Amino acid sequence: MAREHDHERRPEPVTPTPEATPHVDVQAVAQAAGPVPAPAAAPAAGGRARTASEEAYEKPEIDPTAQAMGDAMVKRMNQANGLDGGQYDLEHGIHYSYNFEYECQRAGKPDLWKDEYRWGYNASGHFVNPKETGGFMDFQLKKGHSASKAIQAWLGGLTVAECLTSVIAMQFDTVRRAIGDHKFDQMFGSENKAEDNAIASDDRLRISTSGTPMDRLTKATELATLGASRDSRVGKVTDEEKEKLLKPGEWYYFYNHPKYLLKHPGGAWQGENSLYMGKNSSGERLWSGLGASGKTEDAMVDEMVSAYNGRRDKEDEREMKERSIKNDDGSYANAKYDPKGGEFKETVTKDEILNDPAYTIDGVTRKGGFLPIAGITFDFDKVKDEREKH
Repeated sequence: MAREHDHERRPEPVTPTPEATPHVDVQAVAQAAGPVPAPAAAPAAGGRARTASEEAYEKPEIDPTAQAMGDAMVKRMNQANGLDGGQYDLEHGIHYSYNFEYECQRAGKPDLWKDEYRWGYNASGHFVNPKETGGFMDFQLKKGHSASKAIQAWLGGLTVAECLTSVIAMQFDTVRRAIGDHKFDQMFGSENKAEDNAIASDDRLRISTSGTPMDRLTKATELATLGASRDSRVGKVTDEEKEKLLKPGEWYYFYNHPKYLLKHPGGAWQGENSLYMGKNSSGERLWSGLGASGKTEDAMVDEMVSAYNGRRDKEDEREMKERSIKNDDGSYANAKYDPKGGEFKETVTKDEILNDPAYTIDGVTRKGGFLPIAGITFDFDKVKDEREKH
């Protein structure tokens, strides 16, 4: 099933207390790793001993296992939400466009905001930004740039993006940690001209809502496969099966009410790209998406109720104008979006989100609640193969 490229909006834009940046240079990694292996065992080109930085560039940080890579995804999501050493301010972190616009205004620096950022933006200089690619949230690595440096810079920010591309970026970074920076660069983009020229255009690092090279290193989760065998449209699983099969770091999706986009055409809470984070001390399953951290499944749906029941805002009005849903005189060219037409409810309950029938908007059929069939995880065998390549 195609992944949703919609994203949630934080109820209020917030700025977590800045902490140390989560990105470490290769020298620091080497020092933290302890004694460097004897140079004689792996000499550099020309017979000289490799430096600590070169050793770190070659060495993977984690094992290519479900536990290690899942834990890495969980940590990256926490960092994106200002936890675990993550940094979030006007120069760092991943921001939703409407949050960043508001934060710039609140800080008295409105000139930092540009309307083109609604399509996505990264300040590092490693990427061709969406303004140039012409695709919504489509970031493409520039020729001659290191993919390992670029993915860390994207996650460290400043980046204006949303929850789907953020999770894809976290997947890329987790693969980087599992295979090492050098092999990651050889796969996705390198400062070394010969290595870079050997990379096919379709294999270059790309963070996008419309397909990336990461698709070749991922697969459906066990829970998604089981659910699809019973219901190919949304998946059908029991709570006991979720308890048994869910693993931290796996990626799933939660839908808001099927008619959410009729009430909020420009809304950002039609669904949530979420990572399973494990359980809290009370044994409840926790989920996190960009801007929605440590939510139980009930709390995630509560957020969606609140988002649906809110009034239309300027993003909704702008979307209706740009898509010619609403005329200049305030009348509706498409009656389905008219609050007086009775096509959608002004407010909904949690029960209605979970149980109202599916509904199709612009060719996409949605059913509210947890979407088992959307489950994505790494293909650990493929990641291991890339790690072991010479």
